[in-house]
Amino acid sequence: MLIDWITARLPDAFLDPSQWRALQATGDRVVRYTPSTGEVVYESAAWDSVRSDSHTLAFRVGSDALWIQGSPARVLGDCCAVFGSGAAVKLDLVGCLDVMKNFIAKQLGMILPAAQSWVVTRIDVTGNVLLESLSEVRDALKILRNCEGGRYRVSQQAGDTVYWSHRSRHRKGKAYAKGPHLRYQMAQGKYNGRVYRPHEIEAAEKLLRLELTLGSKWISRHGEPWYDITAQQLTREWDGYFTRMIGDQVMANDNDVKQAIFNAAPTEGRARAAYGCWLMIQSEGWERAREAFAKTSWYRHLEVLRAAGLGDADIAAGKVVPLRRRILDARIVHDWSEILAA
Repeated sequence: MLIDWITARLPDAFLDPSQWRALQATGDRVVRYTPSTGEVVYESAAWDSVRSDSHTLAFRVGSDALWIQGSPARVLGDCCAVFGSGAAVKLDLVGCLDVMKNFIAKQLGMILPAAQSWVVTRIDVTGNVLLESLSEVRDALKILRNCEGGRYRVSQQAGDTVYWSHRSRHRKGKAYAKGPHLRYQMAQGKYNGRVYRPHEIEAAEKLLRLELTLGSKWISRHGEPWYDITAQQLTREWDGYFTRMIGDQVMANDNDVKQAIFNAAPTEGRARAAYGCWLMIQSEGWERAREAFAKTSWYRHLEVLRAAGLGDADIAAGKVVPLRRRILDARIVHDWSEILAA
C-alpha cells in the first residue's frame, strides 16, 4: 500500500510579507470578466505544474494560502508511482508532505515552513491487488460496477475505471486496471514520469488498483491533527472500505450463505428474518427489497448479512458474486519483484 496523493495548503500567516508577495507574482491567473463593461467578475489562481526531468507536482497561490498537490511517490526514490518508496509506502503523512513541500520550495527558490504548519485536505491511500490476468481484472471491475447501496454509490464509469461517490468530501473510492492506465499515461506527449520497462508494463496488466480518498470532512472529523494519523489508521480505513465491499468469506452455494447467516445472527429469529431479506433481494432486487422493509428492520437485516461475510457487492447483486474466491485469495503486492515471484 502507499499514499498516492496529498493536497495541502499553507496559510499566508506562516509566510513573511516578502515571501507572500513573491508567491503572488508567481503562476497564472484565471479571470472572468464582462466584455461589454470590462468589469472583472472574479479572479483566481490556476494550478501550475512544477516539473523536473522526472518529477511533477502542482501548486497555486490562493487569496490567503499556498496550495500544493500531487503524488509523493513522484518525488521519492526512482519516482515509481505504481508502488512508491520511502515515506509513501510507510504511509508516513508527515514524511510525504515534507518531500513534496521541499521539492516545491526548491523550484520556487524559497524556504517553506515545516509540514506541521500546513493543513492537509486530501489523502489517497492505494493498494495494488494481484490477479491472474488483465481479463480477470476487467471481470472484477464488472462486478464492482454493480456494487451499490449503503455508502457505495457508483457515480462514474469510464473504460477500465469505476468511481464511487466521486464528489464526496468525506470518502470516495476508485477501482481501475493499472496496466491500461500505465500505457495510456506513457503514450501522452507531455508525460515526464518514470519510464517503465516493458516487463513492468506487462506485469502491471494483472494489477487491480483500489484507491480510497479521505477528504477534508473525514480529516476534520477525525478528532486529531492530520499529522497524528498513523499508518495503522490509514490501513484500517482502506481495509474497511474495500473489505466491506467485497466481503470476507468464501461461499460455494446457497446453503453456505444460509448457514453463514444463521451462524452470524444473535438469535434464530433474527437469522430467519435476515435470510428472508436475502431471499427477497434475490427475487425482487435490492431496491424493491429495501422499499419493502421499515428502515430500522432493513439495516438490522443488513447488519446480519454483513456479519455473515457477504459484501455489499453480493447484497447489491442478490447473489455471491463470481471471482470472490480469486479476489479474496489475491494479495496486495508491494513491488515489482512480488509480481514476478508470483
